[in-house]
Amino acid sequence: MTRPTDVFYGFETAETEKKQESCVFLSVTVPSQFALPVLILYYYAKPYHRGFYCNDETLMHPYLSNTVPTWVAGFVGIILPCIAILTIEGIKAHKAELKMVTYIGIVYQLVIPFFFGAGLTQLTTDIGKYTIGRLRPHFLTVCVPDPAKCAASTGYITEDICTGKDTAAIEEARLSFPSGHSSMSFYCMIWLMVFLQYKFTWKRYWLVRPVLQAIAFYLAYYTALSRISDYMHHWSDVLSGAVIGIVVALLDVFFMSNILPWRRNKCQDCSSDLPLYTTPNKGSTTVSQVSNIQNL
Repeated sequence: MTRPTDVFYGFETAETEKKQESCVFLSVTVPSQFALPVLILYYYAKPYHRGFYCNDETLMHPYLSNTVPTWVAGFVGIILPCIAILTIEGIKAHKAELKMVTYIGIVYQLVIPFFFGAGLTQLTTDIGKYTIGRLRPHFLTVCVPDPAKCAASTGYITEDICTGKDTAAIEEARLSFPSGHSSMSFYCMIWLMVFLQYKFTWKRYWLVRPVLQAIAFYLAYYTALSRISDYMHHWSDVLSGAVIGIVVALLDVFFMSNILPWRRNKCQDCSSDLPLYTTPNKGSTTVSQVSNIQNL
């Protein structure tokens, strides 16, 4: 097998190079802009104060610690797809004898859509949390409603009658719907499963792919179920979070990333204005051609 020509990035003039750098900068910063509204919601927004019944048994569950901490769910969900991208594409680039700049370009085309979808998932989840303000199953435990006011009213209470000292826990207990752990874990793992389906193409190790996909699914599944057993969410919160994560993952894969072969062949060569998709010189190899070589 002869060595393929590496991808041409169109930096033959200072003007072209500047244009390409601007496109790359824009494509990197746009996904990061999701962090701004997420941070604004976290630090400044107040969840909708939904009322409750003092005798609502669905809100009387104990306040437990997280079986899967938030940082663990986020770290594992983000790091596993990144490791898969770097490893699989690195092996294919090595076999095709591609230069480092080409390998970086291929990784770039996968990582940017992945993080874009992750930011979209988090923002969609947070909008639901702060707009609906559904109470967590342990709300009454951390709220500790005033017994006198509860005894005086057997109806739906909308005023603030909480006497609990942990105000942060009380506010957090108003953010049950949808489950953030569930949405993010399912987004990351479904995205990873699709990536493995189309990129892990070594027939000799055909059984490794479904095993890895099963592990990815059960990581998300266990994370979601733990939110119910920890009394952090109602089952419908977890189900809704899973639906959000799965839908965003599939939309990201089908309409933004170049994981799917038909999308790669259809869109890359014609997207001359996108970063790393510049029209090549005569005799050079396009991004899709390099991808086809990797799929051998």
